[in-house]
Amino acid sequence: MFFYILFGIGILAFVPIYFAENINSFIFIMASGTISGFSLVSFSIFVNKDWKGFRGKNGLPMRIIFGGIGVLVLIMSHFFWVDLPNYITENYRTLEGVPSEVEYFPPSGKTGESFFVTIEGVRLPLTPAPKVSEEEAEGRYFTIKYFPYSEWIVDYKIE
Repeated sequence: MFFYILFGIGILAFVPIYFAENINSFIFIMASGTISGFSLVSFSIFVNKDWKGFRGKNGLPMRIIFGGIGVLVLIMSHFFWVDLPNYITENYRTLEGVPSEVEYFPPSGKTGESFFVTIEGVRLPLTPAPKVSEEEAEGRYFTIKYFPYSEWIVDYKIE
C-alpha cells in the first residue's frame, strides 16, 4: 500500500512540470520536480520484488522504468536547485542586445507556441511568447534576465 502512495505522489507531482509554461513559478516547478523524482525513485526501491501490479506485469521492468523516470526528473530539477541561491538573492544574469537568430514555432495540437532568441551565442526560450512576429523581433533590442543553469526567464523587455 505504501508504494501505491509513493507512485501516486510521483505522478501527481509530475503534472505541474508538464504544464510548466502556463504555471511560470520557479519555486513551484522546482518543488514539483524534486517531489516527483524522489517519489518515483522511492517507489522503485520499496515496491515488492514479486509485485504483480499494473495488470499483472512483472515488477522488475516497472521498477526500472519508474526508477529511471524518477532519476531523469531529479536531474532536471537539479538545475533549479543550483539556481536557488540566485533566486533568493535576485542575482540574475542579464543578456542584452539584438538577437543574431530568432525562431518562432506556432502552436500545434501537441505543443504550445515557442519563441527562441539567440544573443551573444546564448539561445533562450522566451516564456510567455511575446506578441511580436519573428520578422519584427529580428531587428529589435532585447533585455533578458534569466538564471544561468536552469535558463529560467525571470523577465524580458523588447525595445
